Amino acid sequence: MTLLWEHKTPDTHYSVRQSGASIRLYSNRVFHSQWNPDKPFAGGVWDCLSLPVLYRPVTETRRILLLGVGGGAVIRQLQSICEFAELSAVEIDAQHLDIATRWFGVTDDRVELIHADAIEWLANYSGEPYDLIIDDLFGHSEGEPLRACPLTSNWVEQLRSNLTAKGLLIVNCVTAHELKQALPVFSDSGLRHGFRWTLPAYENAIGVLSQESLQARQWSRQLEDTGLDNATQRQARATIRRPLRY
Repeated sequence: MTLLWEHKTPDTHYSVRQSGASIRLYSNRVFHSQWNPDKPFAGGVWDCLSLPVLYRPVTETRRILLLGVGGGAVIRQLQSICEFAELSAVEIDAQHLDIATRWFGVTDDRVELIHADAIEWLANYSGEPYDLIIDDLFGHSEGEPLRACPLTSNWVEQLRSNLTAKGLLIVNCVTAHELKQALPVFSDSGLRHGFRWTLPAYENAIGVLSQESLQARQWSRQLEDTGLDNATQRQARATIRRPLRY
């Protein structure tokens, strides 16, 4: 693996590395993001954050909110499968925003990169609701990823209240247990339909939640309509998708 760039602060060691055609971001040894323009979906956990957008017609997902940017791989993936009009991406680490632009190619005019604490930003937000919200807020402790905001009733209600009626909420959890523990909170907030997305190589469990039903066949048909090549579609289908049991 080739080191392309690194930067150290008193708290964080950033490095951008290249493996083949893939660009990777590490912060304090935590693997944050990977992007390969030749393989937009390559079996990374980021696949589970972007691909669920296909539960809804791509023309209906116009406004997207991404909480936590990392290197911006999720943004690049959404660009390849979704016809969004605007995407707001909130990130507390200004260095990550610079890396997303400089190394991951996040330069789309439809994307607004916002340097702010996402928790405070959402608490103060009073604009239009979003068709898709992705909660990927992670820090790290001793080299291990850690959710920045627990899935409490207050936080989940803030997320839900900024969704459209048919909107999707996607939350990245460190483990399946963490997601399971939050199911009563989602249900109480009206998010009573959902799937758990996982990949064999990762412990993360991604919750895909909605106030309205989610259909596996709809997702599959939408994937076929994306125009992605057959190999990429096979990789997308390698994600493990199971209905949540409330």
